[in-house]
Amino acid sequence: MKHEESDIDHGSGFIEMDFLNFIKENKYTRREVYKIASGKKKMPFDFQQTGYGTVDNNVFAFINIGFKGHANRIFPNKYDKESKILNWFGKKKTHSQQPLMKKIISGYVDLYCFARWSDDPEFTFLGIGKVLDFKDKAEVYDDKGIKTHCLEFRLSCEDKNVNPSLINNFDESYEEPITDFGSEGAIKYVQHKKRERNTELIANKKKAFLKEKGRLYCEVCDFDFKNAYGKRGDGFIECHHKIPLHEDKKERLTKLSDLALLCSNCHRMIHRKKKWLTIEELRKIYKK
Repeated sequence: MKHEESDIDHGSGFIEMDFLNFIKENKYTRREVYKIASGKKKMPFDFQQTGYGTVDNNVFAFINIGFKGHANRIFPNKYDKESKILNWFGKKKTHSQQPLMKKIISGYVDLYCFARWSDDPEFTFLGIGKVLDFKDKAEVYDDKGIKTHCLEFRLSCEDKNVNPSLINNFDESYEEPITDFGSEGAIKYVQHKKRERNTELIANKKKAFLKEKGRLYCEVCDFDFKNAYGKRGDGFIECHHKIPLHEDKKERLTKLSDLALLCSNCHRMIHRKKKWLTIEELRKIYKK
């Protein structure tokens, strides 16, 4: 079953998640989850026994809270029903530089969170988890009581969930989180620093573009929000990374030349498929 694209409401700044055919707070067995997600009956091993499995560009986490599961260990997973915040400890020795973990952190895949509080075969669907922050080398104990480590996530499972900084710049739904102004690809990030950095880079890019070109307009289709909407559109444009951050394995410093200014339509068309288009590729399509 193919995951349909989420609807984005630029007016409110919220992303409305598409939960495939899952209903929040409903209970599902692993087999039911796999059948809904894939349309197939026979489960692979990761769905039968392990903490998470994948189907297409979706990850399905099966989280035990407060009791020993098949692995015979208790990881300190927690879920706050009021705030919808989930603390999830990954498999033993997971870390943020593993390919799948990087995709989860960057938002490149959807993370469907299912939890249970007893050895019941059914898990409650909490929602699609959005990474608020994460920590490498979180201390946990394996099935033999030996101290080890793993990757710890703090996730928000709210229906509508987006950082206010993503308004005008939803690249970061796809990108790897960062730790400081202009510095990207680092291992850990804090949400408020991410918001500050967004504001700084976007403001500098707009300022430089306005000084050079005299107005803010889409670099693909030339759309000008101020010309179209008057005072309401003045200063509005979306900022896009030309080079996807999740393709970089090392930390790098973002230059203003690495960014492009796009209207909402062109920006969304670049991100519509998992293989993003370049500015030049989209411009050729538009001119046709």
